[in-house]
Amino acid sequence: MKKKFACFLTAMLAVAAVISGCGKKIKFEPESSSIYVKKDGTVVSADMETFSGSNYSEEELKTYVEDAVKAYNKEHGAEASAYADEKDKDASLPVSVESLEVKDEIASLFLNYASCADYLEFTGTAGMEGGIGQMEKSTVTEMTLEGEFQNAKGETASLDGVTKNGKYHVVKIEGPVTMQVEGKVQFASSGVTIDGDHTVTTPGTGVSFIVFK
Repeated sequence: MKKKFACFLTAMLAVAAVISGCGKKIKFEPESSSIYVKKDGTVVSADMETFSGSNYSEEELKTYVEDAVKAYNKEHGAEASAYADEKDKDASLPVSVESLEVKDEIASLFLNYASCADYLEFTGTAGMEGGIGQMEKSTVTEMTLEGEFQNAKGETASLDGVTKNGKYHVVKIEGPVTMQVEGKVQFASSGVTIDGDHTVTTPGTGVSFIVFK
């Protein structure tokens, strides 16, 4: 994304959505700039900004976002569309608009990403202050974990204990963000704040690991 959209991400407010997953409804209710990482590696971002006094209209914002999504998808060999085709589940897009609206002078935007890599490339915040430098989703068996860890209660956990169940899912991330995962958090790197069963906040520096089942 260009700098204009990056600026749109800087002023974040509360937002709520209900997202389908694993046969049940999962409530996504971040209270600040937030992302939702699913077990299959797909990502949802929820962004809101005060729209009052903006130097561009709601229609201009919508057109800008849709054009950026279309261009990204076309560049990556997919259909030049901003919205997923609900009738064709096999025709997935690297990035798609879930919803975009302005209500009560608040602009809210939900975007779906086919992978962590698509999230990183499309948002383009790597290298920016407060941006996400890297993000990967894998399993404990497939990813090399390092550093000090804590369990869900905030107690020190050994690396052997963390890696005991190789089927657990893990997100590796660099940069500050509030993240919800599609599963219950089991372990996290020291320095990560465990906000609840499914939500964590990562620190501003260093690489963090979030392990969930």
